[in-house]
Amino acid sequence: FGHLLRRPQMCLMTLLAAAAGSTARCEPTACGQAPAASASCPLAASSATSDVGPQPTVQPSNLYFFNAAGVPVTISYVAKDGSETTRARLAPGLRRLLPSLSGEVWRVRALRPGHPLDQQLLLEHRVGIVQIKDCDCPQPEFVDCQKPPFRRPPGTPNDPVAFENHAGAPLDLFYWNGTCEEMISWDAVGGVQPAQRKPIQSTHGHTFRARSAASRHLLMQHTLADLVIRPCDDETRRAAVRAASPRAIALRRATADLEQEQEELRAQLEAALAALAALAALRRRGMRPSPLESARPE
Repeated sequence: FGHLLRRPQMCLMTLLAAAAGSTARCEPTACGQAPAASASCPLAASSATSDVGPQPTVQPSNLYFFNAAGVPVTISYVAKDGSETTRARLAPGLRRLLPSLSGEVWRVRALRPGHPLDQQLLLEHRVGIVQIKDCDCPQPEFVDCQKPPFRRPPGTPNDPVAFENHAGAPLDLFYWNGTCEEMISWDAVGGVQPAQRKPIQSTHGHTFRARSAASRHLLMQHTLADLVIRPCDDETRRAAVRAASPRAIALRRATADLEQEQEELRAQLEAALAALAALAALRRRGMRPSPLESARPE
């Protein structure tokens, strides 16, 4: 009779082990590959709202937005009650940094007044912990950098990130410099355990690889990269192509140069008018201006 009672328990353990060892469906970027060519934008805003609790890192996270949608956009913070507050506007081809906290929700919408697609939702993002999964990635060769743990130079910008083990087995985290890998979870004896978190003080652009602590099998790769705002419909895709064309880029640069020249001319004009006003005031008081005061402004 005892073996009959043990059988369900053994089946449950078998199912849990199989679930832990199964692979997850992941985005191509989780294996170091290029993102999917077609953008999949949300059809409507979800019910997600910001819920900021205990922070997994000692410093706020940084969000880097890059507008590749071809149209101006607004970047808004979603409060706990669901209301949206615009924190930034971003022109096509530009990049913007916004500080954030884990648990916050951000939405990006098209800014096209008078157009049917005005306020179209292009991106919704929740700031949070990076969940490490077994993504069934191609297996690049493991090359150990074989050097002491890296120490950040003073003054290096901080872009903190926190990882959490959802792979079902102990894992090690490595920083990949494009040539070799350097272990950064060396203080986790036996590897980062399942459901355990590992906060890292990193820098934007760094790439990390999670490998099995037992076999060095690559589980997942994560890069601290920009949140790219992509076009969702045919019209905005054509606008994005136009915005990225050499002619459009040259036009934006020429416009920026003209705007800067306009500001310089405005400043020179204001200085000249101020000098003329001072000279006129002296003459009204019957004072003879000094040679410096009577000199004509440049």
